[in-house]
Amino acid sequence: MKLPIIIEFNSGEKETYTAQPADWARWEKATGKTISKAQDSIGMWDLMFLAHSAMKRDAGGKPTKVLDVWMENVAEVTVGDTDSPKAMSQDPSTES
Repeated sequence: MKLPIIIEFNSGEKETYTAQPADWARWEKATGKTISKAQDSIGMWDLMFLAHSAMKRDAGGKPTKVLDVWMENVAEVTVGDTDSPKAMSQDPSTES
C-alpha cells in the first residue's frame, strides 16, 4: 500500500513522502497495529512516523534527523490522493 503524505515545514517548504510497504512494516513493528486497522485508527503521530520513515528511505543512508527532532519542524500534515497531481513531488516549471 502506497500513501503519499504531504509535509509542510515551519519554513514553509513542502515535501511529499510516499509511505511504501517497508515503511508500513516499520510502523506495524513500532505501534503493534496492523495495516488492516490503519483506516480506523491512524493518527498524526502515525502519519509523521510513516513520512519520516519514507524520508529516511529516500535519503539512501545519508544522515537524517531522528523522528522526535524532525517532528518539531513540521507545521502541517496532509494525506495526499494517490491519483492527484498535487500529491506528486514535481517541479511545476518542468510541466508543459
